[in-house]
Amino acid sequence: MKVPLRILNLLLLTLFISGCAAKSIIQTEKDFKLRNYKTVSVNVGSFLPSCDEECDKEIKNIETLLIEKIKKTALFEIVSVEIQNPELTINIRITELRIVSAKDRFLHGALAGRAKVAGTIELFDHINNENLGKFIVEGISSGGTVFAGTTKQAVEKFIEQIINFIYEKVTI
Repeated sequence: MKVPLRILNLLLLTLFISGCAAKSIIQTEKDFKLRNYKTVSVNVGSFLPSCDEECDKEIKNIETLLIEKIKKTALFEIVSVEIQNPELTINIRITELRIVSAKDRFLHGALAGRAKVAGTIELFDHINNENLGKFIVEGISSGGTVFAGTTKQAVEKFIEQIINFIYEKVTI
């Protein structure tokens, strides 16, 4: 009788520790290519109906991390929020933000749910005065256990997908 109980305990422990992997999703309206721009302005805002202090903090964090990561790619000479005459503007509008903190994860475990960041990204060419394209990105944390991801992981997935998409469009 002890062997089945051990197996059951092992199975429960495995389900408790393992969870769903973090993921990200990209959808585009149309295919487009980017040429090599030198100056890029990044603008992150919100379309959320209500955004408290924690929400505003996360949106500012997304903007800061995104600029930092774009700079590291060395695809553009200047990347900033405040550029007088940018050649390209990356407008990001956060449409969904589900915050799950480490405290939430510890207190509620899998019941805390999955953190999520979703947004619409528009690329505007100021040289030709045209909208190059628009795409939708979602970053979703892992879920299902006490050890699952938080908002930080969802933000990382969100930014990672934006960077990968822009990199692909510049280097093609």
